[in-house]
Amino acid sequence: MTHAVILAGGWGERLWPMSTRSRPKQLLKLVAGESLVRATLGRIAPVARPGDALVLTGAAIRGAIADELPDVPPERIIGEPVGRNTAPAVALAAHVLVAEDPDAVMVVLPADHVVADAAAFRAAVELAVGAALDADGLVTLGIRPTRPETEYGYMRVGPESAVPGVHTVEEFTEKPDAAAAEAFLAGGRHLWNSGMFIWRADRFLRETAARLPAVHRALAGLSSRPGDARFGEQIRAYYSAVPSVSVDYGVMEQADGVLVVPAGFGWDDVGSWCALERVWGDPGEENVVRGDVVLVDAERCIVHAENGVAAVVGLSDIIVAHTPEATLVCQKGRARDVRRVVEELKRRGIIES
Repeated sequence: MTHAVILAGGWGERLWPMSTRSRPKQLLKLVAGESLVRATLGRIAPVARPGDALVLTGAAIRGAIADELPDVPPERIIGEPVGRNTAPAVALAAHVLVAEDPDAVMVVLPADHVVADAAAFRAAVELAVGAALDADGLVTLGIRPTRPETEYGYMRVGPESAVPGVHTVEEFTEKPDAAAAEAFLAGGRHLWNSGMFIWRADRFLRETAARLPAVHRALAGLSSRPGDARFGEQIRAYYSAVPSVSVDYGVMEQADGVLVVPAGFGWDDVGSWCALERVWGDPGEENVVRGDVVLVDAERCIVHAENGVAAVVGLSDIIVAHTPEATLVCQKGRARDVRRVVEELKRRGIIES
């Protein structure tokens, strides 16, 4: 059976102050009036039943995620007591699924992506599921790049595998510099690493044992299933024992038999304020605004107003985000440095670390 595993941890620091710990971006209604996490479950539902999904999220927002996903049984929404990146979360999900279904196939999906063509997305997932079963592969969805993006990971595509339409992966590159990103785009052999993965749960557990022995040892202490009385206690012990490591670094970059389905279904991870030009903007629109905004001689600005009016006069290429908690003013070319603001607020104790 195919199971959705939705990763809904983290809080999107580069979208501060619209995204905060108490209102992280996966709960924001950025597109079509529904939260990103609900949209994630909705577009995979025809392939994997919501009632069989597993959702991993921060313990502090577990209730809010449950409210957004009423079709997922509450015990299958697992609250992580502390963030440990993606590999421990995916290994935990694989452990739970194998206990329920030894033949389980996992479709691992971050909860904060935007997909324009849901039907094309599902077709790519179904092709990847076939490769996970027929070739016992570790399969990822690779996005055909449309610009020389330096904030995404890339993969170099090899020959087609024994499964038509599915290719081998020759090399991963994490967040290249601008010159390398330009070369990747021009060369035509690289795809963006979407962070969406498909594999048999037992195959991933074998890779965990080989590549991440500390995670493998910690899994041995998880004897209970979600909803059992001792499961919460065991989860706390598990997360205190495992390292913080991503699936990409801990497994995919080291494993053999990594495959990719090249796809183009209109994808964005909404990783920064500049992404909202792509998500919110219309062709030919000079400025992208949300809320009560007044613009006078403003060009190529992104303005988001939640609390009263935001006015921009005589400026170009800036971001203004005005919320009840804070106001951000930033050059668009410095959007990635919003994370530095968050780090300083943590240092001052204004927001939690």
